[in-house]
Amino acid sequence: MVCIAVLGCGLLGVKIAGEMAYHGHKVKLYDSNLTALNAVYDKIEEDKEWMKSEGLLSNNTFIGQIYCLSRLEDAVKHADFVFEAVVDDLPIKQDLFERVTQCCPPNCIVATNTLRLDITAIVERATNKERTVGLRFLYPVYYIPEVEITPGGFTSGKTIETVRQVLENMGKTLFFRSGSEPLVLSEEQREERKKACIGRLKENCGVDYVFSGNLPELGHRASIGSGINYDQTNSNMSDADRDCAICMDRTRDCLLCPCHHMVTCTECAKSLLNRRDGCPICRTDITEMIRVYHS
Repeated sequence: MVCIAVLGCGLLGVKIAGEMAYHGHKVKLYDSNLTALNAVYDKIEEDKEWMKSEGLLSNNTFIGQIYCLSRLEDAVKHADFVFEAVVDDLPIKQDLFERVTQCCPPNCIVATNTLRLDITAIVERATNKERTVGLRFLYPVYYIPEVEITPGGFTSGKTIETVRQVLENMGKTLFFRSGSEPLVLSEEQREERKKACIGRLKENCGVDYVFSGNLPELGHRASIGSGINYDQTNSNMSDADRDCAICMDRTRDCLLCPCHHMVTCTECAKSLLNRRDGCPICRTDITEMIRVYHS
């Protein structure tokens, strides 16, 4: 499992986040537009239902979890990869890359999803420019194997190789742009790729053929008064899934009400409540928090 941050809740950003979660990665999705952020949960659920109806999803949900965060620092500070998918505007991307590369770990790879902008210009004010690269996912992302890679003037060979390994483990194929025009798939080409993906899934008994690992604990408890021993249930969780989804330093120890998702520590829950932010999973307004004590 890789910790991934996706920046931008537009059509492509949400589908990139969904694709990463489909393959078992922990995803933190950021947008400064709260209206767009609050709509993510429903969009992802619609994508899941559509994928199930098309035979692209054999489980009821994605293997990984998506957390929706309104603070950039919370989204990127522990990320292994950052995929930027905001509007294709050079000054906006330059400002974002400058902020992101100051907040994320120094070895975090930061990629931009751009159609025509110059990668070297985008990362002009970024720090550690050698870990930046252009990566363009082709719509609708989920069953499209091709991902366009565009190295910038500072991109290192190590960065390209790391990106290749991660994406190939997801069944993706990197390609370099041929000529000046970007590849845009026709409806017929997308349909061909969808049929090929369904065929591969059927050959592998409906199991995601590129992912192996334990299912992450989602931390959802319908009620703390149900008689379930939380610590007994919690014993099956990995250490990463016990960590607060925001700070990733402290243990999850509270329920967010009224949705009852258990994804944060008390300190981060208080911060969400004080700034009137929503639940990182479903974006429901938080009215209160209930502390859970571990024995």
